[in-house]
Amino acid sequence: MFLLLIYQVLAEPIGSNPAPNLFLLGMGLLFLVITVNFSRMIIQITPEYVLVRYGISKQKVPWDNIQACYLDKSSALAYGGSGIRIAKVEGKKRIVYSVVGGPRVVLSLKEGHYDELVFSTENPDEVIKIIKEWSKIK
Repeated sequence: MFLLLIYQVLAEPIGSNPAPNLFLLGMGLLFLVITVNFSRMIIQITPEYVLVRYGISKQKVPWDNIQACYLDKSSALAYGGSGIRIAKVEGKKRIVYSVVGGPRVVLSLKEGHYDELVFSTENPDEVIKIIKEWSKIK
């Protein structure tokens, strides 16, 4: 959008019915904010909870609410690609924080709005080991 704005201001209007410069600037800023907001996912494991944050969205799961933890074997395409998704898998409602190409960990929850929380991580085996150790699940 910024390139279109620069071209339109410096060279010539784009098309026979060009968008206003202010619109192009606004859309460029909106896309920039969205890109920065969703540029990284943060996974925090503390003595009280597991926190998954992706942009302004976050899910905090206390240790006593974790029923099981395992590696997600399905493809990211099963969820519709990367991003924050809500899906139903084998009758369970999932909230998925997924990035392209990353393996995902599934936390099966005892209660809450979702049955499972799924998130991407570069080190799934290490994350699963820590979660199982701290939550005392088998």
